[in-house]
Amino acid sequence: MADQPMSHMTGSPIKGKRGALHLRWKQLEDDRSSWRSHWMEITDYLLPRRGRYLQESQNSKGRKRSTKIVDNTGGQALRTLSAGMMSGMTSPARPWFRLRTPDPDLMDVPGVKLWLGQVEVVLRSILSRSNFYNSAASMYTELGAFGTGAMYRRHHPSEVMNFRMFTAGEFVIAEDEYGVVDTLGRKTDFTVSQIIEDFVYDKYTQKEDWSNVSQAVKRLWSQKNYDARVPVIHMIQPRRNEDRDFAKRDGQNKRFMDTYLEGGADGDKLLRDSGYDSFPAYCPRWDALGGDVYGVSPGMETLGDIKQLQHEQRRKAQAIDKMVNPPMIASMSMKGKPSTVLPGGTTYVDPVAGGTGFQPAYLVQPRLNEMMMDIQEVQQRIQRGFYADLFAMMINSDRRQMTATEVAERHEEKLVLLGPVLQRLNTEFLDPLIEDTFLFALMDGRIPPPPPALEGVDLEIKYVSLLAQAQEAVAASSIERTFAFAGNLSAVFPEIVDNLDADEAIRSYGEVLGTSADIMRDAEQVAAMRERRAQQQQMEQQMAMASQGAQAAKVLSEADTQNPNALTALLQGGRQTV
Repeated sequence: MADQPMSHMTGSPIKGKRGALHLRWKQLEDDRSSWRSHWMEITDYLLPRRGRYLQESQNSKGRKRSTKIVDNTGGQALRTLSAGMMSGMTSPARPWFRLRTPDPDLMDVPGVKLWLGQVEVVLRSILSRSNFYNSAASMYTELGAFGTGAMYRRHHPSEVMNFRMFTAGEFVIAEDEYGVVDTLGRKTDFTVSQIIEDFVYDKYTQKEDWSNVSQAVKRLWSQKNYDARVPVIHMIQPRRNEDRDFAKRDGQNKRFMDTYLEGGADGDKLLRDSGYDSFPAYCPRWDALGGDVYGVSPGMETLGDIKQLQHEQRRKAQAIDKMVNPPMIASMSMKGKPSTVLPGGTTYVDPVAGGTGFQPAYLVQPRLNEMMMDIQEVQQRIQRGFYADLFAMMINSDRRQMTATEVAERHEEKLVLLGPVLQRLNTEFLDPLIEDTFLFALMDGRIPPPPPALEGVDLEIKYVSLLAQAQEAVAASSIERTFAFAGNLSAVFPEIVDNLDADEAIRSYGEVLGTSADIMRDAEQVAAMRERRAQQQQMEQQMAMASQGAQAAKVLSEADTQNPNALTALLQGGRQTV
């Protein structure tokens, strides 16, 4: 009985599905508790406006929270990290993914590249029209600070998809046996108006259903108290097979259950019990150890340096303050008499009474240069911890001149360290995002019919963002070095070039650098062009030979065969031979 959740209204145990969901929420909340204190420190010293740990009223959410921050180097470095991840992985200004087939030869089938290019345009258009890119920027900030992000996605009636970002302390997650996040829960506040609009009125049928709303909410609605806030728990988790009827396709029999619980509701009522065929959220981790559900982050690793920086900046400010405005001492004869330490002020002292005026209690001469050097060292450690040097170089560079190979050459070590992070984000965030976007576009009728060659073929995702290209720039540079080496040797050993397949090299080079498939001709087109070129060259050679023969015949016809010369001698020799 002690483990059963209790009703806020009556104090009695909550039973049934609502009780099981509430119990799961409490268990996941307890599992998260050990991370909560660490996140709260990150909020205090790095992101004062992020993190939800206590239920606050609306009129207190705007209070000042940055009381522990003196030097904002950590916050600036985090913003650089977030902007660098945004522009380097999912830039809205350039294509950052492409679709391809597992079989490279299938890409050369007529119509395949064209169809894949059309699908890519549709998917990018859906993401651009939605709020994805705004949500992605928040995702990278959460990952850099707290190590774990959570983005909820749902269908939008006009924009196809809509996304909602959660912050640390607001949500709980759980993994399946393969380490994949399959459960997301959050506790938040809904206004009475939001509850009625979301759970009472059906936007499609225009019908009302008040059966699952508590009496308290009905009373607040009738009193026109529309902005009163009501606690709500939202749980998304796998539905057990014994709770599903696989013959039905309604929301209550889908693979993942999507439920809303109103705090203090009556009995076993749920605001909504629906479902999804696939997990409707993306919960990537910056880095996660085996067995840990929540991830670690650069913010966690640099928190000690960030706290040290605040301490040193305060001590430096105190030293400067004591140097320019030191504590003063004065003789007892001045006690109770007017005195001032303001510039231009006058304090009268009687020398007969032994008055000596004001004197500093002690002289403070701080070694500011040494202090500044140590502070700068700490600041640089923080910036390196957030990869700010790498991302600042990418952001501040001229993108028309900066290539992925140049990025790799300048910061190869940093890119190597980022490799596991990028791979994890691709697996836990971008892969399911693009797959869901494709399915939503397909259901919305935006995907054109595929060519027959792609029937039953699973597509693959190829990332061509700046960071993805920089990771693969090593392969591109190896191709360049190989051909440069062969070019140098060919001056002495011309036959060395026979080892190189130029066609395969240019295709591999374009694949590594993410070159658009639209500008690369199919192998069949290249072969046809070369065949036409060879035929044209052969015809030109034949015409040239025919022209030379005609010219020779003309010369012979005009030659003098009566008088002795070389031609007559040649003709006579020919006759003698005959």
